[in-house]
Amino acid sequence: MPSFEKELMFQEIVREFEKSPYAFISNLNDISVLDISEARRNLEKVSRRSMMVKHAMARKIFTKFNVSGAEKYLDGSVVLTFGDKDPQEISKKLVEFSKMNAKWKPAGVIFEGQVHGEEFVKRLAKLPSRKELLTQLALRMNSPIQGFANVLGALTRHFVIVLEEVRKKKAATGAAS
Repeated sequence: MPSFEKELMFQEIVREFEKSPYAFISNLNDISVLDISEARRNLEKVSRRSMMVKHAMARKIFTKFNVSGAEKYLDGSVVLTFGDKDPQEISKKLVEFSKMNAKWKPAGVIFEGQVHGEEFVKRLAKLPSRKELLTQLALRMNSPIQGFANVLGALTRHFVIVLEEVRKKKAATGAAS
């Protein structure tokens, strides 16, 4: 029979899995508490929660949510990072931290019910954020409209210039007569 603390922990992780569309799995080996604290501070800016989980607890959670294949990413100490916004922001932080600290490894991600490995996390980190994509979309949608307005403005300017030249020519021929 599991202890009361373990049951509470299990329920807490289940709640996080239910609230989050994805969960990143990171492996830590012989990492200092200071480095873990630094990583958590960086991750809490972009994620909802990061939790250290024992292998047995993680296997139990994976079984409950029918996530097969995630067990192979359980190596050393395991941190599950949950989020509900842009997954690329979390993956960027995880990859960035793993470059600074070789003992931290982004092992995989459970994304839309499927398990993906480290390469998926790295590719996800290279994608622009939702905000950046929306900005690019707005600029691209604005560009043709802006070009059309510039063409209309140029036509109007050229028409005014032609009218001014005609007026000058008539004034010059009227003064000469």
